[in-house]
Amino acid sequence: MTEQAVTEKDLYDEALEWTSFAPAGAEQKAEMVMLRASADATSRTVLVRFPEGWKRAMTGHQPAGEEMLVLEGALAMSGETCRPGSLLVVEPRATRSQTGTQVETRALVWFSGAPGGWAEGPADDAGTLGVHTVAPGAVRPAGGALPGSVEVLDGAEISTFAADVDLYWTAERRWAHVPAGEAAPAYDGPVVVRHWA
Repeated sequence: MTEQAVTEKDLYDEALEWTSFAPAGAEQKAEMVMLRASADATSRTVLVRFPEGWKRAMTGHQPAGEEMLVLEGALAMSGETCRPGSLLVVEPRATRSQTGTQVETRALVWFSGAPGGWAEGPADDAGTLGVHTVAPGAVRPAGGALPGSVEVLDGAEISTFAADVDLYWTAERRWAHVPAGEAAPAYDGPVVVRHWA
């Protein structure tokens, strides 16, 4: 999955190019910015903006795992609500129901697994879904149904990583993808690290 160059973006830059799309199972459209995708599209990082009052009434599941870091607003799914300071972790084939926003919501989303494949109703082998607090240390440990892990580190203490990572500096509102062995951008303050392996 290793890529060649560090990619960095301000996730509130007015020059971001938003594309309208219809999330699986929803009648209303949302907007997205594709930040990066692996060559085989089995890992993807997307910035998503849901409009006020967006909803998906349908219950279903999909084969890809999803981890959503809400930057502003809030998104509810299957009885859980993810707000800034929390991470929604959706394992492959987890049951997704009663999904929606009350206010405009912006989120950084990490997908793992092939895109597409939405199916109505719960899966026989449904994964779990839950909200985790984003605080220093491990947020989602390695070894579960999703590849890699998520942790919060001090931005002043990071330099290189043994595998590809996505970084999000909460104070700077900046995102970067850093290939294995490459030097990470230098910003102080907390950084959310999505390890891809």
